[in-house]
Amino acid sequence: MTTHRYHTALVVLHWLLGFMILLGLIMGTFSLERLPNSQPEKLDSLRGHMINGLAIGVLMIVRLVVRSLTRRPPPPSIGFAWANRVAQRVHLALYCVVLLMVASGLALALETHLPSILFSQSAQPLPGSFDGFWTRTAHAILAKLLMALILLHVGAALWHHYILRDRLLRRMGLGPRQ
Repeated sequence: MTTHRYHTALVVLHWLLGFMILLGLIMGTFSLERLPNSQPEKLDSLRGHMINGLAIGVLMIVRLVVRSLTRRPPPPSIGFAWANRVAQRVHLALYCVVLLMVASGLALALETHLPSILFSQSAQPLPGSFDGFWTRTAHAILAKLLMALILLHVGAALWHHYILRDRLLRRMGLGPRQ
């Protein structure tokens, strides 16, 4: 029996992770990056960003496990083999870059002793800046790459919906799977 939609758990995880990833990118780009480490508000912003990032990492792993255990609709074809390969590679890149973002965030946190500063009421101050840490550079580069991949992903979804009108977005909606 062919399934036309993804499993409900995958659909919920897709949209939840999409929201959380956008939240993390917005927090990192528009709040954390512009807020000096000397500001007391930086601690709360960092704490929220780290908790969100860790939750993204856990939910991504759950998503990959659920994805491997459930039936999926067949891959869509738009008539061009190269475009089908690009779509598969963009999805794989999204998974990889999200997991690398989580890993680089964890590495940055450990390198700068953020867990003890943020979660243990210690009087230890934040570093003067995160800019000198290689993990911060990696995290920033990955964030920009992730933004580009998200734009490509959303653009392709809208192209399918409005130009091709192939009902591809219904696969990521709730409803009967057959």
